[in-house]
Amino acid sequence: MQEFYEIDVKEVMHSRVWDLPLVKESDSIKIVLLVLTSRGYVWVVENMDDMKLVGVITEHDALHIFDEFSEDMKAGDVAEKNIIFCRKDEKVKEVIEKIRKYNVRRLPVVEDGRLIGEVTLRLLIEKFYSLIC
Repeated sequence: MQEFYEIDVKEVMHSRVWDLPLVKESDSIKIVLLVLTSRGYVWVVENMDDMKLVGVITEHDALHIFDEFSEDMKAGDVAEKNIIFCRKDEKVKEVIEKIRKYNVRRLPVVEDGRLIGEVTLRLLIEKFYSLIC
C-alpha cells in the first residue's frame, strides 16, 4: 500500500516526550534498571532541559550491566551511543528500511540533536491497520 509508505513520520510518531522512557546520562544504573523493568528500553539524554539524545539502553544491554556492575555505574557508561534515528519529515518507507536494516523495534525522532519523539513498530502497525479498516 503506497499511501502508507508515503506518510511523514510526524503523522505516526509518539511526540509526548514527557511520556517516553528517559534518563539522564548521569543517572545511576539503578534508575536505568527500574525503567527497563517496565519499558524494556530507555532513551538517554544529556539533561532534561535540552533533551539532547546521547544514547539508548535496551534490555539486551542489561547483559553488559550484569557483567560489569558497580555501584557508581551511570546510564552514560552503558548506553549505546551509535544511535539510528529518523527525522519528522522522513517517510514511513525510510523508517521501515532502517528498522529492517538495523534490526531495531523503535527509532528516536531527532531534531537538531534533540529527542522530540519516537516511532515504534507498534505505532506503524496501528497506522497501517487504520488505513486498511
